Amino acid sequence: MRTRPCTLAAWMAACLVAGPVAMALLGLGMGWPALAHAQPPARRLVVWMVGDDKTPRLLQAAVTTFKAEHPGVEVEVRDVPWADAMTKYSAALASGRGPDVITGSTTYAIDLGQKGGLVDLARRAPDIVQLLAQHANPGALRAVRRPDGAIFAAPFDMHVQLQFYRTDLLPRAPATWAEFTSTVQSLQAKGTRGFAQQWGNTTWVGFYPYLRQAGGAIYDAGCTRSEVDSPEAVKALTYYASIYRLLKAPTDSWPDADGGLENGSYPLMQSGTWQVSQLDVMHKQLVGKWAAAPLPASDTGRRTALLGGTAMGVTTFSPHIDLALEFMRTVYRPQVSRQMAESALGLGLMWLPAGRQDQIAGLPLPEDRKQAMLAQLQDAEGPPNCPGWMRLDYAVTRAVQRVVLSGADPQTELTRAAAILNRPLVAR
Repeated sequence: MRTRPCTLAAWMAACLVAGPVAMALLGLGMGWPALAHAQPPARRLVVWMVGDDKTPRLLQAAVTTFKAEHPGVEVEVRDVPWADAMTKYSAALASGRGPDVITGSTTYAIDLGQKGGLVDLARRAPDIVQLLAQHANPGALRAVRRPDGAIFAAPFDMHVQLQFYRTDLLPRAPATWAEFTSTVQSLQAKGTRGFAQQWGNTTWVGFYPYLRQAGGAIYDAGCTRSEVDSPEAVKALTYYASIYRLLKAPTDSWPDADGGLENGSYPLMQSGTWQVSQLDVMHKQLVGKWAAAPLPASDTGRRTALLGGTAMGVTTFSPHIDLALEFMRTVYRPQVSRQMAESALGLGLMWLPAGRQDQIAGLPLPEDRKQAMLAQLQDAEGPPNCPGWMRLDYAVTRAVQRVVLSGADPQTELTRAAAILNRPLVAR
């Protein structure tokens, strides 16, 4: 997934795919040795939620509803910083003690599930999976469903990339790759810096939307081999490199693009949907002067954006698995999801329910911005769901950086990356 906008999106920088919440816990702050000896009360659920100290408040509507229907059950929700999350989750898995419910990136969910740490919802709670099939964002669901059908965590929240532009400096956002290039060049000819991108510059995260827009993918559908060296991928990386080498977009990991939008130095930027709720608050001079739009499309007609966010799962070592699954069912009720999203807006945050995308249309947001967001969510993809991706994504980032920063040959670098990504697939 501030000026680094709220931690809901920080996961983009952390794992990735842009996003841009959700895991809770007990035991944080008492340390793992103490946690190993502490016996939770018979009727208490512990939720670990990835994010900052605001994050647990996002789950309040679900906690309140659940407790009202389960008298005597306590629910404790605490934040787990992104930087510590995988270490703490792995330690809990190793000790067999820790939270009942967690949230984390989709790649965390697949990795922990494969190691036996998360309940397979497809087997233990097929009703939840059926609900997700009806109401979850399709790209978010694809990102957590393994090729064998296992689902170790449900899509929880999401962020997606959008274009943001100054309406007093641009009549509309560019709609195609070719139009994007000419628009940025025109803006630069007028003395501005043209364009900046937040969320994954010169990493696999930044490259991924262009790869999907060009019709390419990291792996094939069955996770049997990497396709990151395909002709479509080469075309995408060649174009992506031109954004930095020809158009001189900043390569910083998180440039002040929103500040540049405000002062006019970057009349066009790409960032995450958290900006929809934050730009008017954090940049007062922008009020009434900006709009949002979906990303430009390649000649395939696709305008795919990176879908970042988190997923929610139940640990296999929980002493209250059935109760934890009931809590998840509460989270995915339509009215609860809507309340969570609306309470986030009240906190100045953007929380989009990935498992209940049907609730987004009713959120109290400006209609034009909401429609841009809904349009982009129809063409969005989360990170790959294949074995080894979490450990080996550096291979794609290295290829991207060698091409963008050093002018290396895209085909050569992507072929090297594919060889690395194929190793765990061949070994299976």
